[in-house]
Amino acid sequence: MGNSSTKDQWAGRERLAFIERAAWWRGVVNRGDLREVFGISAAQASADLQGYQEQNPTALAYNVRSKRYEARPEMSCVMHTPRLEEAVGMFLGTPVPLPLVSARSDARVDIFVPPARRADAAVERRIFLALDQGKRLAVTYWSVNSSGAKRREIAPHGLGHDGYRWHVRAWCFENGDFRDFVLSRMEKAEWPGEAFTPAEKDEAWEREVTVVLRANSELDDERRKTIERDYGMKGGKLQMRMREAMKEYCLAHLRVADGNDRPRHLELVE
Repeated sequence: MGNSSTKDQWAGRERLAFIERAAWWRGVVNRGDLREVFGISAAQASADLQGYQEQNPTALAYNVRSKRYEARPEMSCVMHTPRLEEAVGMFLGTPVPLPLVSARSDARVDIFVPPARRADAAVERRIFLALDQGKRLAVTYWSVNSSGAKRREIAPHGLGHDGYRWHVRAWCFENGDFRDFVLSRMEKAEWPGEAFTPAEKDEAWEREVTVVLRANSELDDERRKTIERDYGMKGGKLQMRMREAMKEYCLAHLRVADGNDRPRHLELVE
């Protein structure tokens, strides 16, 4: 009996956490969402929504016309700590491994974890909502190419991760083209506004390219063989398929030789 009660409590908490995640990242949640995900009755779904409102009274507002609960812009989370990775995995269908956690439980093991480069949770939420709902929004953005922070209006349509940090692929109203905006450089983001669809396609995002790398030709034979083994190259080459918009991040992450620096391990095959 005790085990059954514990399982029921755990399942109930999972449903409440789902309500919070859906409300936070997608802005809306209803009974149908709970029934589809958890296979529960309409009565249980209603009870769960009521239970969440008791846990977090100021988070949701019921829209009588659309018969759904809508998240308030000022909503805060009480069931979990929101992370953009969970939104991408749960609502965009792309599992993202969470960052490693530094630990030294064994004197023989150590893990280096790069410094966290993240935006505030409220910024990540607004960016995801704008992307998910096809809306425009304004952000306060710090750029390395200009002094101070600047208000920028953008229309997000894609998210990219370069191995270290998230950026959003978006239409830039100031420059009239598609650009990458690093989330950790956003001081704040306004609530998404009007729906917006660019008149043109983001060709660099839509187009896929094959990047072919090899061991740096400036290395001697033995070192080149070492690099080929290290990267599991076949025929002395490493091929990767990716969006064209992600190519520069791939080359930077792998420290590919660009002709302007000391010899690196890898070089691009033209």
